[in-house]
Amino acid sequence: MRQFRVSRLRSLAFAGMALLLAAPAYAAGSGMPWEDPLQRILDSVQGPVAKIVAVIIIITTGLTLAFGETSGGFRRMIQIVFGLSVAFAASSFFLSFFSFGGGALLP
Repeated sequence: MRQFRVSRLRSLAFAGMALLLAAPAYAAGSGMPWEDPLQRILDSVQGPVAKIVAVIIIITTGLTLAFGETSGGFRRMIQIVFGLSVAFAASSFFLSFFSFGGGALLP
């Protein structure tokens, strides 16, 4: 029992020292080669062209679901395209539609 208590105290002391001696991790870019292309893709998906394309796809798939004689797999595919277009448009269209800004407004 005493051996267990000593072992437990050593473990707690080691964990405490590790936490106290840990260096702070400052937020910074890692400079990895794939960050710049991914940032360009993100900017493209959130830009005005993406908003226009998403609205066109939402209208097209909505009309196809409303007036088309679809069933089975094709209907499911149209629903997936509709859902994806709503998801991609959410970041640029719906936030600006409901007057949510991208940052804090300071006086």
